[in-house]
Amino acid sequence: MKEKHGQKVRFAPNLHSPEPRFRLGRAGRNDRFPVRIVPVLLASGLLLGVSGCTHNNAEPDRGHGEAMAGEHEHGVVHFPTSCNPEAREEIETGLGHLHHMMYEQARPHFEAAAEADPDCAMAHWGIAMTRFQPLWHPTPTEGLERGKAALARARELGAPTEREERYIAAAEAFFTDPEPPRESRARDHEARVRAWLDAQRQVHEAHPEDVDAAAFYALAEVSYAMTQFSPHEERDFTRERRAGALMEEYLEDFPEHPGLFHYLIHAYDSPELAHKALETARAYDKLAPDTVHALHMPSHIFVRLGYWEETAEWNERSAEAALRDMEDDFHATAHYVHALDYMMYAYLQMGDEEKARETLRKVQGVDEMWDAAFAAYNIAAPQARYYLEQGKWEGAASLEPRTPRVVDWDQFPPGEAQFYYARGLGAARIGDLDQAESDRERITKLVAALREADDAYWAYMTEALGNAVEAWILYERGETGEALALMSEAADLEDSMDKHPTTPGEVLPVRELYAELLLKEGRVEDAIEAFEASLQRTPDRRNALNGIERARTELAAASN
Repeated sequence: MKEKHGQKVRFAPNLHSPEPRFRLGRAGRNDRFPVRIVPVLLASGLLLGVSGCTHNNAEPDRGHGEAMAGEHEHGVVHFPTSCNPEAREEIETGLGHLHHMMYEQARPHFEAAAEADPDCAMAHWGIAMTRFQPLWHPTPTEGLERGKAALARARELGAPTEREERYIAAAEAFFTDPEPPRESRARDHEARVRAWLDAQRQVHEAHPEDVDAAAFYALAEVSYAMTQFSPHEERDFTRERRAGALMEEYLEDFPEHPGLFHYLIHAYDSPELAHKALETARAYDKLAPDTVHALHMPSHIFVRLGYWEETAEWNERSAEAALRDMEDDFHATAHYVHALDYMMYAYLQMGDEEKARETLRKVQGVDEMWDAAFAAYNIAAPQARYYLEQGKWEGAASLEPRTPRVVDWDQFPPGEAQFYYARGLGAARIGDLDQAESDRERITKLVAALREADDAYWAYMTEALGNAVEAWILYERGETGEALALMSEAADLEDSMDKHPTTPGEVLPVRELYAELLLKEGRVEDAIEAFEASLQRTPDRRNALNGIERARTELAAASN
């Protein structure tokens, strides 16, 4: 039951329309399926009978606790619009992809809806919704212009219902230029997400029976929280908790809705909250067994809990699905390297050097890629991880920056910085302090570029990397006190902000480097404390666990 205007609203299936539900498939594969009972494993761990339902142009209406799907590939979306049946089918398919953040796969379906029904305003709303990725990065100028154009067309056609009008207005809130104009892309993005959040909340409050309105509101809450990272303020996860609780509530009535699964995982993607999403994460593949990002998303929870085998397995499946998508003529997807980075992280924690080396070859062999910030990071990070995690200092020092050259590296300083972090640490560890100084200087320049762009989160996190390299240079020069002080400061800076969802974890946590220095200096108990502090942030990391074991061995030897 949901509250609406002080009354209880019970969801009941609306059977007035003869139009059947459609299975969500890949672009060009929106096959109908016979309505029948299919057992599906849900997040609750129960096997429920899953049945088909029907379309209707009215407001969404559902039976409480009833699973609403037949066979499907991407979950169940029922999104009534005033468009004709063919357009509605395409919109629901596109919306399914959209909730999985498969934006490029979603757009052709909304475009097909516009062709199928020239009067369908909501098709153009959908096109606009594929033009911004609120949780990922600021929208490029081209994306903003295309989104505005799509919404202008939606306005020209007109929204026949109040609900459709509200959805279009919410999207317009994001694409309307902030007044006054913001001084940077980062602050512009923050203002746009905040405007979208406020508007999407209004859609949800006006239509509490509408699961998609609730899902987009939850996504907006989490997206806005991501714009508020600051080393000066401790996160209390208020917005994330609110979004997660909302998704949990709606899962009772919509147990196969892709947005609920996806946004709940993002809401609980933190050491404090990850345990709350474990069941949902493990059920996600039952919902969308062949969707690239759906197969990857559970690992956001697994890495928070140190479940390395599951992290590796799910990302192997995600990477394979991404390759299949590319074979189906989708452009090279950034989701592929995203999965590879998580795979590399997991293999290294498992001590599986062979699979880590194979993953390194895959990353270095990428010859085409979508130009996206997280793609650049996920290309650079696994290369740096491979050498740093295993203490292969010469290999780290000889990493070639900006390779493979499949993205415009000038646009992505956080990714480029990972190369110089690895090179600088590697060079310092083998005694090539001239190279280490040069690499540290390159990090300094990247920090300056990030500050100029007002990208506070990555500026601070990249500054921590540069300070860590400098601290190790100081140590190699015999300036031990200064080295320890700077490394401690860098560790505090990195720990002051949670990891970004782009990454499974820092390439080599600075707190671990600090612990290593303490151990080298014979401050064994302090080293153990530092390793344990690192494990609070990143559970079950192999290097930290091994460091504690080495430290305790030294303590035992000293006591004998």
